[in-house]
Amino acid sequence: MKREKLFYGTAIAVLVAALILGLWYKQPKTIREITGIAAPDNIHISIIRFDEQINMEQRKLHLSAGDEGFDALMAQLDELEFRRPPTNLLRIALPFLGDADSGEKDWEEGDFYRMDVTFSSSDWEGPTAPSYVSFWVDQWSYRDYEHDLTLPLAVVDGKETGQALCAQLWEISQPAES
Repeated sequence: MKREKLFYGTAIAVLVAALILGLWYKQPKTIREITGIAAPDNIHISIIRFDEQINMEQRKLHLSAGDEGFDALMAQLDELEFRRPPTNLLRIALPFLGDADSGEKDWEEGDFYRMDVTFSSSDWEGPTAPSYVSFWVDQWSYRDYEHDLTLPLAVVDGKETGQALCAQLWEISQPAES
């Protein structure tokens, strides 16, 4: 009886701790918190879409701190609110579950296929200075370099938000050189 009470008490304590950890983990985060770069010096954006003949088109945008449009773009990116699903904790604990980034995505005509937003900073220290957030058709993700995984992110109206941002940035970016 005493052993059974101890077992159930421990099980309840572990479940409560897991619930609290999950709730803390899925708190809203800014793009700066997700990437770990509080004051980026550079923003690199790559956008891919396919035309009617399924030919890939790619555009790139690079802005450095002090460039015209840098602060406005940072302000817009700062408005994005990301949530990390608690299932990411399982992916981190059990890396054999794989990346969120694996496989091809289905897309509809008119959709942008992929956008990568990469931040870098000259005063950032670590094994990999740049850090990025990606958008694929309808799903957001980020690279967790500490665990060498690409993990999913939740964004309110994720597809609409990502597609609208892609369309806006497409207009101000330059065609990529082949």
